[in-house]
Amino acid sequence: MNFLAPLFFVGLAAIAVPIIVHLIQRERKDIVEFPSLMFIRRIPYQSVERRRIHNWPLLLLRAAAMALVVAAFSRPFFTVDPVRAAAALDGAREVVILLDRSASMGYGDHFQRAQDQAKQIISGLGGGDQATLVLFGTGVEEAIRATGNKGVLTAGIDAARVSADSTRYGPALRWAQSFLSRSQLPRKQAVLISDFQRSGWERQEEIRLPEGAELVPISVATPEATNLSVTSVAFQRAQFSGEERVTITAGLSNRSLREVTNLPVSLEVEGRVVDTRNVTIAPNASGSVTFPPVTASAPVRARVLAGKDELPADNTFHFVLAPSRPVSVLIVQADGEPVSGPGSPSLFMLTAFDVSTAPRFTAEVVPVSRVSAGSFKGRSVVVLNDTSALGSEATNALQQFVEQGGGLLIATAERSPWNAESRLMPGRLGQMVDRKASLGTLGYLDYSHPVFEPFRDPRNGTFTNVRFYRYRRIEPAPDDRVLARFDDGGAAMVERRLGGGRIVLWTSTLDNGWNDFATKPLFPVVAPAVLRHLAQYEDPEAWYTVGRTLDVSVPLAALVREGGAGSGGSAGDKPSGVVLTPSGQQLGLGGINAAAMTLSEQGFYSVRMQGAGDRKPLSVAVNLEPTESDLAAIAPQEFATSATGRAAATASGQSLERPELTAADIEKKQSVWWFLFLAGVMALLGEGMLANRWSRRFGPGLGQPADR
Repeated sequence: MNFLAPLFFVGLAAIAVPIIVHLIQRERKDIVEFPSLMFIRRIPYQSVERRRIHNWPLLLLRAAAMALVVAAFSRPFFTVDPVRAAAALDGAREVVILLDRSASMGYGDHFQRAQDQAKQIISGLGGGDQATLVLFGTGVEEAIRATGNKGVLTAGIDAARVSADSTRYGPALRWAQSFLSRSQLPRKQAVLISDFQRSGWERQEEIRLPEGAELVPISVATPEATNLSVTSVAFQRAQFSGEERVTITAGLSNRSLREVTNLPVSLEVEGRVVDTRNVTIAPNASGSVTFPPVTASAPVRARVLAGKDELPADNTFHFVLAPSRPVSVLIVQADGEPVSGPGSPSLFMLTAFDVSTAPRFTAEVVPVSRVSAGSFKGRSVVVLNDTSALGSEATNALQQFVEQGGGLLIATAERSPWNAESRLMPGRLGQMVDRKASLGTLGYLDYSHPVFEPFRDPRNGTFTNVRFYRYRRIEPAPDDRVLARFDDGGAAMVERRLGGGRIVLWTSTLDNGWNDFATKPLFPVVAPAVLRHLAQYEDPEAWYTVGRTLDVSVPLAALVREGGAGSGGSAGDKPSGVVLTPSGQQLGLGGINAAAMTLSEQGFYSVRMQGAGDRKPLSVAVNLEPTESDLAAIAPQEFATSATGRAAATASGQSLERPELTAADIEKKQSVWWFLFLAGVMALLGEGMLANRWSRRFGPGLGQPADR
């Protein structure tokens, strides 16, 4: 027990008053006048009786009354835990514990310290308080909902683990904002325990906590934390002896004030280390290491490993090394034209394919008379190069091919593949325009289209020197998209979407017959770009980052189109599969229309498709988001001010300990003095009643009976 005014205990000396009174009081003698002794000399009376206390209960009652009154004036109070004292002052609390479990919390002992801080908060809960445990990274997970059971909350904290998520504070704070706004308790606090990565906070994400609610940031960050990470890998592909050879270059980042010297960096393929190189990286700089070429004949799992440090998760980079997937092209041209060599209308296209490496193209040239309904199977793109009319059976098969995702490029000059209007023709063809007298040029390009977007920058190439001698008029339909126009306003290139596929019409030739475009340096760049767009080709994803959504229906659908899903497989089927996560958990996929999943773990996912036969499961590599390797932290107070705009509520960052709670605050709430004062008054009243009773019984002297 403490006292607010201990000097009042000097007043305890007043206890001596009743003691002295009891010791000095004497029995009063009554004088009896006796006439026969009136002439006898008076002798003074002296009491020889030893002084003693005759009424101990009365003395103790008087002393207690004095002591209680003095104690009341000294303003006593009991020392209690500040958190409980604050709860007693202001009422029960609604506490939301936001525990950061993002990948960066795996640095050193950060997460263990964060758990200890959370347990400390739990231990300080008062009787009426309740807490909610929320785990967050990129998303938010409510682990334990509002409860005052400390055992349940502690168990939830112990069960929490560091995830592979990125750090995002906005969703967690908005969750706390919503939850606290619904709470009926008088005090509301959001306790954020994190390493406060600067990269995880966007300043425009202002959070408005309910009126009176506090944001209490608790940091477990290590000052000047150092970290080395593998940030990416890059591939350089080349053909050698009929095989594809891939040179792998790994990028590294040194986020420290010290130079990293002779760091061993290893390339591991299918669990086997194939090469190790040493690298030196300057302080706060990036570096790279290039490994010898490896053969890519089938998709394999690979990793780059770079030493060990306090954050081991980003010292490993996972990726799938797969051979490039060639784009299969069928070129159909008029009968009687040479299919290759000089004079072939497809010569310039074939030459452009030969120099293209990303992607590679495999092309077959056939005359129109040899085209059948089965000619389009297994193709990615079909090119109708100024060909005459197709048969009805081939036309129907081609339309089905496009609707199922195939690409179609039509070049029209003297011939047309259809004698009447067709859904495969983007617009209505008109007459030929002869520009030999005044050569035509391209007056408009749609730079927002993927084919022409790279040429938005003139340094990547210009079309101003391309000349046209002839071209066909075309009247596009309202839903068709014009990608290029001639200087007279006529459409030069038109695109149409049909089902899942794309069609592009070029109103001139693909050789140097009606223009000189095929002889320009841009042609080997633009022609493959058009076919890549039509094939909807994307470079194989060597890796993904945590948090991305993987749509495995794409490889499933490709497998069906290629006939690899078993007998009778078709694009209309809905194949299913099983996904094995890096942690060993199995997830089922419900078919091609419900085959998307969020990648939440670092490492390799394995996707096995039902009906795939002996095909090797699809491997998907997943890595941490690069920002998780940047451990630069924001000051907790600065973060709280930026997040809520209320610096006063979080000035100390330790609101839960309530350092501003003074002894006077605690004493005022406890009001022990009032009970002591009341007890003193009651003691005085009791003393009066007892003294009066004894006075009537024993007489005025209170020491002996009245008839003595």
